[in-house]
Amino acid sequence: MVFIMSKHLKPNTLTLLLMLFTIHSVSLATDITFEYKLKALYISRLADFITWPKSTDKQTFKICINPNDLVAIQLKKIKLSDVLNRQVKVTPPPKDLSITQCNFLYLSQGRFDSSLLANSPVLTLSSQAGFAEQGGMIEFYIEQGKVRMKANLKAVNQSGIKLSSKLLRLLKVVKSTGETDG
Repeated sequence: MVFIMSKHLKPNTLTLLLMLFTIHSVSLATDITFEYKLKALYISRLADFITWPKSTDKQTFKICINPNDLVAIQLKKIKLSDVLNRQVKVTPPPKDLSITQCNFLYLSQGRFDSSLLANSPVLTLSSQAGFAEQGGMIEFYIEQGKVRMKANLKAVNQSGIKLSSKLLRLLKVVKSTGETDG
């Protein structure tokens, strides 16, 4: 059985998220922290557009991120409501295999080894250039002064996570390095 997130959306949440994704009038140059605020807001709302395998039901929704990262600092300033009727906890990423207890894993720096989370329902996110092409799931990037996202759907599908069609429309889809259209 799959737990579908969209049933728990407030009508204004979707409208707000779509407005943020398509915002055209705000330049990141006007507010140095705006980029990080926007990424934190995206992270706080992405779960509304994602379905996890039922077997991943946990009492707490964990967002694992380095506490010194500028996105983490902004994330802590957001009043995080319950996600999937679970309390949200922002925590540093574990350094061992308990990393699979994270729902979201935001990688601030360093090389990503996708084999560590192979077939685990942990959504990986980063702002590192090339993250999605290296096997990460969602990468934030800046294009024409706007925060955008790209996704590696192969990595997402291998995890058992499902992205809603609404989210898919907002993503630039990329393939892993060396992957062909075969």
